[in-house]
Amino acid sequence: MRKKAKEHGAKLRIEGLAAGESLKGKRVAISDDVCTTGGSALSAIDEVRAEGGEIVLVLAIVDREEGAERLMRTHGLAFDALYRAHEFIPEGFERLPPAIR
Repeated sequence: MRKKAKEHGAKLRIEGLAAGESLKGKRVAISDDVCTTGGSALSAIDEVRAEGGEIVLVLAIVDREEGAERLMRTHGLAFDALYRAHEFIPEGFERLPPAIR
């Protein structure tokens, strides 16, 4: 699922389907490179569900640990990440408040 179709290649928002194939009845995993609050993933989830897909997992490469996991769980969705922010941030390091980023 892409925010908008790419200008090149297949030019599709939803990728991985054969021509004429739909998401109806399909089990779908949503993948995201970096999850912060989870808002982008939730938008993709809504679109996949609207097309008849069943979300079975939301998987991030990096979870910034700023609410994405909590949001997915409140929506009854399984969430996992390959890496979490605390694995990269040194102990005692103060992150900038969201208003400053």
